[in-house]
Amino acid sequence: MNLLENDNFSFIFDLYRQMNLYSLSYIYRGGLSIDLSNKILSLAETNMANHSESSATKKKVYFIMLESLQNITRHQDIKTEENIDNSSFFVIQRLVNDYYITSGNIVENKNIEALNSKLSKVNSLDKDSLKQYYKEILTQGEVSTKGGAGLGLIEMARKSGNKLAYDFKEINKDFSHFYFQIKVSVPDPDPAFQDIDVDRLTWIEGLEERILEKNLNLIYQVDFTQENLISILSMTEGNIGSKDDLALRKKIFNIIVELSQNIYKHADEPNKEKEGKSGIFLIGEKNGEYTLTTGNLILNNKVAALSSSLDRVNKADFDELETLFNKIIMVDEKKGQKGAGLGFIDIKMKSRNSLSYHFSPVDKDYSFFEIQVKVSEKQLN
Repeated sequence: MNLLENDNFSFIFDLYRQMNLYSLSYIYRGGLSIDLSNKILSLAETNMANHSESSATKKKVYFIMLESLQNITRHQDIKTEENIDNSSFFVIQRLVNDYYITSGNIVENKNIEALNSKLSKVNSLDKDSLKQYYKEILTQGEVSTKGGAGLGLIEMARKSGNKLAYDFKEINKDFSHFYFQIKVSVPDPDPAFQDIDVDRLTWIEGLEERILEKNLNLIYQVDFTQENLISILSMTEGNIGSKDDLALRKKIFNIIVELSQNIYKHADEPNKEKEGKSGIFLIGEKNGEYTLTTGNLILNNKVAALSSSLDRVNKADFDELETLFNKIIMVDEKKGQKGAGLGFIDIKMKSRNSLSYHFSPVDKDYSFFEIQVKVSEKQLN
């Protein structure tokens, strides 16, 4: 069996189990542009529509996401030392009866005292006091291009009806990571569900450290369907090379399609009433090499055949792969169906790499199937 590195597959499986608590979880790490921010907002709108959220909830979540993303783009131009990663961090999660929107970016330590004062002030006020405070700032004319007056913070607190959660983690004497989180509660929550008691901001901070260690840029956990494949492709666009690397981008997009199709066509879903299939998608990059990973549940009685199919693909050279591809197509035409394995062959031929995979037992019926492929511009030439 061609295994992923032990620490990698344990990390992915653990991440899936933690993120599977959420009906939506999207994590992005990297540079943010206006175009990418708009795509993140569009993705959230689509998923909220799929969950049939109320108009009031959608407006609140959208506004807070917009403010959080604008806060990142306003401050991501801070010049840091070469050894400091200035990437931004954005997370949206839907947990039972609440949405959690978390952002992270670099701040200068000299500005922390003033920022902390604004955040503490907002958290100290009730609904009526926040409204009055907002009016006072407007009349005093303190608004700046950097949002220095804190109007966005006040409005987020007012619209969410919750306190602002935040933290500063020092990097060195000049810079710190600033984490900021807002909770938006769904009206008329389902009493059958109890909120899970966990410090989400602390969990997010620890998660970002692991993401940095693994050189990950994008994590997407949702019910996979044909429709949200477009969203995945749209979100990965900003994480794949430059727009000049057309061959590389095309290969990666094609592989993402195959990996995503593997989930929504072949994953086994315990909840038969769900339209999509539960899964997780990750993309990372280091020194021009991209790592694409997906994970999903599969019935234990399918593990042996799937493992055999992957081993057969990995052992074949590229001439043998082409022959195998044509052979499977001919057999399928006679049977009138599309057989398994064509997607794996296509992925190997496009990436020029073998496929790493692993099965983690979940219970007597299911295992968690992880598959990973690496793609680099050097191997495509």
